[in-house]
Amino acid sequence: MPILYRADAKTEECYPGIPRTILVGASHGAKSLWVGHLEIAQGAQVTTHIQADTEEAMVIVEGQLEAVLGIEVVNLGPGDTVLVPAGVKHGFINCSGAKAVLLASSPKISFQRVAADS
Repeated sequence: MPILYRADAKTEECYPGIPRTILVGASHGAKSLWVGHLEIAQGAQVTTHIQADTEEAMVIVEGQLEAVLGIEVVNLGPGDTVLVPAGVKHGFINCSGAKAVLLASSPKISFQRVAADS
């Protein structure tokens, strides 16, 4: 059983003001699971996008986020989870006065994001 240490994980900016650390993925030996940790700065946003062929779940760990799911826009906080079906537009905006953190997971190790009209 592999143990994956956060200190060994690679972090990159995936959107302006949003570093993403890949906690589980192909580089870790995963065959069918991807997990990412995103820190979303005040005012930053995960632009709306679509994963055409896979669902995704995102758990808000810290802070407050405005989430877009299809045509719905909701405010979420710690412990709230967004389950996005394949092919559905989604994104997040941090409108709060503090950093927000979310964990994203997908049952595929590679997927393609397609930009969606806001």
